[in-house]
Amino acid sequence: MSCWLAQVADASGDALLWGFALIGAAIFLIALELVVPSGGILAIAAAAAIVGGVTAFFMHSPVTGTVALAAIALFGPLFGWIAWKWWSDTEMARKLVLSDECDSSEAARADLLGQQGTAETDLRPIGVVRIADRRYDALSDHGMIRSGSTITVVKVLDNQLKVRRADVTDGENLS
Repeated sequence: MSCWLAQVADASGDALLWGFALIGAAIFLIALELVVPSGGILAIAAAAAIVGGVTAFFMHSPVTGTVALAAIALFGPLFGWIAWKWWSDTEMARKLVLSDECDSSEAARADLLGQQGTAETDLRPIGVVRIADRRYDALSDHGMIRSGSTITVVKVLDNQLKVRRADVTDGENLS
């Protein structure tokens, strides 16, 4: 593909213009790759455009081609790094890239340990409980808990509360 682009540039006599146009197209395709899920197809097209652009610069003159190749090899990674740093601070990047911060709801659920509430549905062993006027999904620690029973939170696991009936102690067996 790159040779074909270079031949088109040579046939029209505007090799320098084609070189700049192909390098510009490559920059556009790389930027587009960040927002369009193409599976790398746009990156491959950008690489082909860079090769075609450098080839077109070499078709203009060997010195121009060498300068263009050196400039792309030196400044390409530098500008790529600067663009990545700039893009990482945008709102779009924050929505697309996962963060290491934990969800505030998980931290708030850790405060529920030891709290009492009411079973809103039968827990067989999973159901819904109400603690301090908020509903939570919960897992029964010891068998079934009927709706309306008073429960106590005994463990907080990820996004789920482990509860048991308030009238059950740790050593008591529910048969």
